Amino acid sequence: MTPEEALAPDRRGGADAASTGSRPAAAPLPVAAVAAGKVSRSGLHGDRGALFWVESRPSEGGRQVLVRWDAGPDGDGRPVDVTPTGASVRSRVHEYGGGAAVAAGGAVFSVDQDDQAWHVVDGPGPPRRLGPPAGHRPSGAALRHADGRPVDDGRWLVSVQEEVSSGGTAHRLVAQATDGSGVEAVLEDGSDFVAAPRPSPDGRWLAWIAWDHPDMPWDRSVVRVAPLQPGTDGAAGAPAPPVLGPSVAVAGGPDRSVGQPTWCPDGSLVVLDDRTGWWLPYRIDPADLAGGGIAGPGPAAGTSAEPLTAGEVELHDPDWALGQATLAAMADGSLAARLHRDGRDHRVLLRPPAEGPTGRPWRLEVLEQPCVVITGVATPDGRGLAVSGSTPFEANGVWAADGPMGRWHRISAPPSGSAGRATVGRPWTARVVDADGEPHAVPGILHLPLDDDDDGGATAGAPPPLVVICHGGPTGAFPAGYDPLVQCLTSRGIAVAGVDYRGSSGYGRAYRDALRGRWGEADVEDCAGYAAALAAAGLVDGGRMAIRGSSAGGLTALAALGRDRTCCGAVSWYGVTDLAALAADTHDFESRYLDGLVGPWPGAAAVYHGRSPLHQAATMAGSVLLLQGADDPVVPADQSERFAGALADAGVDCRLVVFPGESHGFRRAATIEAALEAELAFYAGLFARPAEGAP
Repeated sequence: MTPEEALAPDRRGGADAASTGSRPAAAPLPVAAVAAGKVSRSGLHGDRGALFWVESRPSEGGRQVLVRWDAGPDGDGRPVDVTPTGASVRSRVHEYGGGAAVAAGGAVFSVDQDDQAWHVVDGPGPPRRLGPPAGHRPSGAALRHADGRPVDDGRWLVSVQEEVSSGGTAHRLVAQATDGSGVEAVLEDGSDFVAAPRPSPDGRWLAWIAWDHPDMPWDRSVVRVAPLQPGTDGAAGAPAPPVLGPSVAVAGGPDRSVGQPTWCPDGSLVVLDDRTGWWLPYRIDPADLAGGGIAGPGPAAGTSAEPLTAGEVELHDPDWALGQATLAAMADGSLAARLHRDGRDHRVLLRPPAEGPTGRPWRLEVLEQPCVVITGVATPDGRGLAVSGSTPFEANGVWAADGPMGRWHRISAPPSGSAGRATVGRPWTARVVDADGEPHAVPGILHLPLDDDDDGGATAGAPPPLVVICHGGPTGAFPAGYDPLVQCLTSRGIAVAGVDYRGSSGYGRAYRDALRGRWGEADVEDCAGYAAALAAAGLVDGGRMAIRGSSAGGLTALAALGRDRTCCGAVSWYGVTDLAALAADTHDFESRYLDGLVGPWPGAAAVYHGRSPLHQAATMAGSVLLLQGADDPVVPADQSERFAGALADAGVDCRLVVFPGESHGFRRAATIEAALEAELAFYAGLFARPAEGAP
């Protein structure tokens, strides 16, 4: 059965809960509640019947804490902090981190935010730091770690290591002894980037993802597999690291992206591969591994990878952060997964055919669950299930069930800020004409503020002002779930539209690739066209429309103000303003990203200049608010500062607010509150006066 067939009969549960209407809160959602609600939960995984996740705490200065949940005798366990008070669990690999903690075999490994080293707790004693002492490293080099898994009966932890020095940045797979001896060995360093090292259940194989500049992992990547053998300890008893044999690529390759190598109990390997243009699961039989029958990437090169299902759906997201896990192997041989279709997430179960796992497509079952956005799928024991994500009325929670058909209940702490009677976004697709005059469909989600006597999803009387949200990435997507920021705006009578412009994920490779060479143009056309279509439909006030974005979305928002007259103001949170500076002065992970989005540097220097908001300052029509972290390594503060100066020289109304101690993505509650207060004040002034050219 294809995913489309499985989803067609019953659209009532799970993701489609977002299609119901609800009245707004009686009063505007307080800014403090928005900041308190910006708790994120990531890295969901299970071990020995328990569930673990990493939880951000804006109220504690942005500290991140590893949390453990056990069902307890009555199934009503409570989450408990594993991270000691004052410590923070966070990896800075690729700057976006991820994969900062893992529990396995009763041991708990986590990356300390301060020293970026692994620490393990596997008994009553204090945590042990893995790897050599901090002073035993190349002069001036900083070592960071993430995405680890224990091997050799827990004696070693294999993980990604990033070395940052004045000479450049390198990535490798390393094995570190877990006994506190400090012994470390490099297992693999043949690629520019590595991720997701995953040992097989019997410990004989290691699978991982690799890619090289100038590609991003969602452009071109491969899954490699190599034999893994335990080392032989020396005569003095010093631990000997495991030995990794020659590797072969089993999936991926040119114009293909792969992710989440997942070992099943029978020794087979499942990978998510977009060879059809959509990230779908493929199974590699264990016999091919044992017989050495894997010759290269893709079925034409000799691998026996079998598709488990088909259709125009996605089971994977771009790997911006390490440790993505929306696929989990169950004890009975089935696979629990997150499936994305038409802007919504579904929880599905892939069951092998009765005659065995090979030869036929697996049966796909769509199961009830509470979330419209699913960020993680896990099993604590191979039988129960858990998901992390957002519902239409709660952001970033964790829910568990005692089986695929069991009753779901939230196991994370309840949200500190009430959703009230929240507005619920609805899918809305606009027909937008590109620069060549060709029409195309642009999907998005529209949140309309509701009057107290209106359950229909539209505002009575005059149409409301609009804020268009440009998601980051730009290879990202606007989430369908509850977002306190959106409710902060809609509860103040402002409509919100999240636009999945060309280049967004969740709609297949062709749509993702439609932004290649067009960043700063195609995304601007789509966001401005989407807003214009809403105004033409009478849903919003076309004379009071603003556009906002963060990071890459900031470039789209600012460029829209320079290239188009649809919106009268733009808000940028740590947004890109100078593409040439970004290419020269960003971190290694994204240092060649612009080769595909804009063009190779410096050959395309003229294009970089023409697409940069910095050089469009004189053509800006409207007001600008810039919110920036002083310590941002991805988009340095200098970008916002120079842009603010250029706007001032051009006579454009602009305000710049720089927050000391903040990086790329604000983490402190006080910062989030101050930034939102500034943004709300900006909209109040902007929407209170007529737009330029308005009657």
